[in-house]
Amino acid sequence: MKIKVLYIKPLDTLAFRKSKTFSTSEESVFPNAKTFYGAIFAAFFRNKKVDINRIELFIKNKELSIIGPFLSDDTGEIFFRMPSVIKMNDETEEYYKAYIDKTFSFNIEEKKLYGIRYKKMRNLKEPTKKYVSLKELEKIKYGYLNISDMKESNDQRIYKEEIKIGIALKNRKAVERMLYLQSYYRFIENAGFAFFVEYDNLGILNEVDVIKLGSKGKLARLELKEIETTIFEKINDKEKGILLLTPAFFDRGVLPKHCDNIIAIANYKPESIGFWDLKNNKPGEMFKVVPAGSVYYIEGDLSNEYTENFTDKFQEFNFGKYIEIEL
Repeated sequence: MKIKVLYIKPLDTLAFRKSKTFSTSEESVFPNAKTFYGAIFAAFFRNKKVDINRIELFIKNKELSIIGPFLSDDTGEIFFRMPSVIKMNDETEEYYKAYIDKTFSFNIEEKKLYGIRYKKMRNLKEPTKKYVSLKELEKIKYGYLNISDMKESNDQRIYKEEIKIGIALKNRKAVERMLYLQSYYRFIENAGFAFFVEYDNLGILNEVDVIKLGSKGKLARLELKEIETTIFEKINDKEKGILLLTPAFFDRGVLPKHCDNIIAIANYKPESIGFWDLKNNKPGEMFKVVPAGSVYYIEGDLSNEYTENFTDKFQEFNFGKYIEIEL
């Protein structure tokens, strides 16, 4: 199928501030989709001289639907987080894909789940390669794992990261609970972020060509292109995997409210993320999400409640966008 892709290419070093939590959960690397939605709508409203305070209303009404953010290199190739079902042997550097072990089961909140196994269970670790390209993901979707293509990490040829830690000050005194991380990203020329465009009711993306991103409002250029991809095609198998392209929020932690046909889960550790509080101009409350790249094994199809987004909350930002993959 053909789908439009929005490329966001920074013209300068970007800085993103995020609140620091002292938990064992990992922090997300880049801002979530709300940051990008806000930047795009703000630029559109400035051009149209519309009250910027109406941004949240337009987002809630889903006048624009984009899926991401993902990384893109200088050729326009799109990169996704390595699926959680793929692990690496620390000694041989071989890659293995998980499968369901129905001889072992356990319960989470009275929900029976099968275990996950790999061809070899010893010396497993997370792959050194953090991202897979769109072409690689198309192969993984249909059960092909080309080990020869999985040897190198590709993030270093897209960006470099520098991190600084700081404390917010007021009247030259440290503000309690206001420790923050300042991340600086230096993208190579023409590299940046990418979003799949589902629809644009107001024609926003045809009117906005530059936005401001990050804590210092650095400029980023917008480009629209159309590509061909198979990743959104349905899988007709009775058992299949649901691979999260974007983070998902579930009231029950890793389990959605209404999805009884989940039979196994291979998820990454929870990530703590948060939204910026526009009204009070400060970081909002932090919350945990199931990260992109996590996989849920299901029998049949998802319930109607999750047809579009596999998440209990934040559908307006396209949390819980997924693709089906063969097991």
